[in-house]
Amino acid sequence: MTETTSPEEAVPGQPPALARAIALGLVTRYRLRLADPRDSRLGDLGPDYDLVAVAWTGTRAGLVGFFRPPADPASQVEDLHRRIGAALRWGDARLRIQPAGRCDILLVALSPLSAQLPPPAHPAVQVGVIWADPGSGDAGALLPPPPGLPGLAEVRAAARSLRGGTVAPTLAAVDLAERETVHGGYVAPVRRALVATPRLTYAMVATFVIVFLIENTVINQWANGYLGVGGIYLGYAGGDQWWRFLSTAFLHVPGFFSSGPGITSYLSLHLLVNCYSTVILGRIVEPMYGRITMLATFVGTAFAASAVSALAYGLNLPGSSPEFVGASGGLMGLLGLILVLGRVQGKNVPVGLTHTLRQWVLICLVMTVIIGFTFSSEINNYAHLGGFATGALIGVVIPPVRAIGGNDLRVWQKTALIAIIAVGAVAMLFAVVNFGQFLANPGPSVPSS
Repeated sequence: MTETTSPEEAVPGQPPALARAIALGLVTRYRLRLADPRDSRLGDLGPDYDLVAVAWTGTRAGLVGFFRPPADPASQVEDLHRRIGAALRWGDARLRIQPAGRCDILLVALSPLSAQLPPPAHPAVQVGVIWADPGSGDAGALLPPPPGLPGLAEVRAAARSLRGGTVAPTLAAVDLAERETVHGGYVAPVRRALVATPRLTYAMVATFVIVFLIENTVINQWANGYLGVGGIYLGYAGGDQWWRFLSTAFLHVPGFFSSGPGITSYLSLHLLVNCYSTVILGRIVEPMYGRITMLATFVGTAFAASAVSALAYGLNLPGSSPEFVGASGGLMGLLGLILVLGRVQGKNVPVGLTHTLRQWVLICLVMTVIIGFTFSSEINNYAHLGGFATGALIGVVIPPVRAIGGNDLRVWQKTALIAIIAVGAVAMLFAVVNFGQFLANPGPSVPSS
């Protein structure tokens, strides 16, 4: 049961009712933490405020402070300038100490104000000033509140709710809500997201295996290279059949290097490595970005990897080949997606998590480059490069899921991702039709590198 008091009741040691009413939303919806005004980390801000809620960690610092301004209008202007100056100094310090990329501050006066304030100029610290009057139920903004903090409409609604007789929670109730939110709202959703079963990941692995069994059986029987099952061999097929730029990503080289046809060809090192990589990457990307983003990224970067490979061969670059198959281009796209996590999108993802993942990605990238140049005749480095770069570009505009500190997909973002998946579905439909036609008429054999 939530402990409450009426707005008119004066409770010793309790902040004003309006501050407590808004603070409940600060700790549950905006993920701020209550701060003791005596906390030295608040600097000049603490002693002058009845209640303060702060974001101490992450790439975004934040503070909402409630205060009672002087009754004299002339003194109000001087008081506001002093508070805004202290807020800017505090925000500037958080940028250095936290460290944070931005700092949003909202100062809420608990009685009407009429001063005119010029917006403070600071590239990374934004200060908003709002006043609210629970007696009249009105509110106004002297400086617009920063995005991601309570707006004027929300503050006005709280004031009108109190005027209408709604009881305000006590400070103890707000503190309890904060503790419950930290456990159930911060930690639990992230934990649930990261340990959820990655169904799309396992479905992709199963698809690779099934396609490989069909592919290898066909190649063993007809010795027709990869063309019959949707592969690319530039000069024979590929450049004039766009859908092969995706279908070739689902094919893998049989056997262990040059083991030859027969039963041993079903033991594919290429397939094994890519399936293992899919599981590792998918267990990170699927819960952090969602299935739509993961599938669209794989499809889009697989297309890009094939296109870069074809371009490299057309330019006669060293190490390029007319024939290329494998999912590694799309998988490198997933790796590129992780690399930019928290840089532009997902800035509220815990810094420690993004730092650890970024280090891991860089290690994987270095190992891929070393192995790629060591076995340059067997590995398509251009596909890896194209897929990785495209995945990083996608990560610049597509956020991770909200549960881990990202955002819900906007309409245009979801539309773009679904469009990529739809194009991929059409490409695979062409591949299936082509495969059916090939079975009906295998045709002459073609070279296989």
